[in-house]
Amino acid sequence: MIKLKDIISEKKQLNEKQEAPPGLIKIISQMTDGNNHTEARWEIAKRLKNKKLQNFYKAMSILNDVFNGNGPEQSKLIHKMEKVLYKELQRTFANAKDIISAL
Repeated sequence: MIKLKDIISEKKQLNEKQEAPPGLIKIISQMTDGNNHTEARWEIAKRLKNKKLQNFYKAMSILNDVFNGNGPEQSKLIHKMEKVLYKELQRTFANAKDIISAL
């Protein structure tokens, strides 16, 4: 017997084949290697279709441009939203560990 909770919580793979040739996880890894952490997280938020996270990372990108980097207040916000992002990744994607390690 299939339980409803098993159907609802079914996770999907972040489909590498639908992304650009190197694959999204590799692209995210390259972004973070190039110190583009906010952009990398924004790309992931887009794939999650989470407007709250998308708006947050877009706003952080603007603040980084205005203040030439993260201040202590921004760092606190980033850490708070990081928890939300990781929780959403783990809830949504079966390969969440691979994605988080790329970040």
